[in-house]
Amino acid sequence: MKHFILFVSLSFLFTTYYPQKLEKGRQYNLVVVAFWNIENLYDTIDDPKKLDEEFLPSGTNLWNTARYLKKLDHLAEVIKQIGEEYTPDGPAVIGMCEVENINVLKDLAKQEKIANRNYQPILIEGPDARGVDPALMYNPKYFKPEKFVSYPVKVVTDTAHKTRDILVVYGKLLGEPFAFLVNHWPSRRGGEEASRPNRISAAKTARHIADSIMKVDPNIKIMIMGDYNDDPINESIKKYIRTYNDIKRTREDEFFNPMEKLHKKGFGTLAYQDQWNLFDQILMNKPLLPTDFATLQYLNAKIFNKPFVRNDFGNFKGYPFRTIVGGNYQGGYSDHFSVYVVLAREIKK
Repeated sequence: MKHFILFVSLSFLFTTYYPQKLEKGRQYNLVVVAFWNIENLYDTIDDPKKLDEEFLPSGTNLWNTARYLKKLDHLAEVIKQIGEEYTPDGPAVIGMCEVENINVLKDLAKQEKIANRNYQPILIEGPDARGVDPALMYNPKYFKPEKFVSYPVKVVTDTAHKTRDILVVYGKLLGEPFAFLVNHWPSRRGGEEASRPNRISAAKTARHIADSIMKVDPNIKIMIMGDYNDDPINESIKKYIRTYNDIKRTREDEFFNPMEKLHKKGFGTLAYQDQWNLFDQILMNKPLLPTDFATLQYLNAKIFNKPFVRNDFGNFKGYPFRTIVGGNYQGGYSDHFSVYVVLAREIKK
């Protein structure tokens, strides 16, 4: 089995975000892991158990086959290009949210632009009233899943309201044990402060899951990824997940957040009223942090915000190019940019 190999003939400086250096004259496997809120990936079929009426041919969004197929094509175009500067295989693993069911992911995986990667979907339907859930797609050339489960998140401000579960996928990435936690935390509806307890509840749940996994296997590599509806500096992330941003100060009981400095530099993954937020993040435990690249270790983090996924005109110029805005079809990609990290492992001769 062949994986993308980088032969380093020069010292590398990838971006000004989080450059890590690979030694010249050595060979490395490179692996890309991504996350993307793909903005309401619904099919066109009514599911009586879900509030999906807006996304039907007769619904307010006039969601028909042509629009569905265009959405799939757009998503495939982005997935095809994510991380292609590091590997032509693109993401080995990509977490997602706002996915209606596993069938739409199967349709996505069949799109011509990415069909050769043979992506396989994982999704467990949860209690969210709108029927959208976190999900994960993986390239079996890189990742071999062994187990996947989901955990409920309690909405403390309204116990009758059900929110998205946390999807946990265990397996081996290039033979190394990994656990991926895919999140979509409660929104800021009603205001950031009023809704904050719900995201803290989600953070506590995610951290408890991670702690339980590390207690069983302290060396397992964990990525907590998702749309947190909070920025890297917010309490839910900093205090309750317990994150830090200085890669030189690795900490056993905390998670490195490569998105925090990106946020401080003014980068974001979504915008509202000319305010950028970086809600989409990938957090990593200590075994993923670089020492000697003898195992898969963190190399770099990026936001996928190429011009074609941005609005290029009007009041929303520069914002993510959305599929639908206020019931008006725009024909774009998503209301979020995707994020990704690159892992490297030296190939021993």
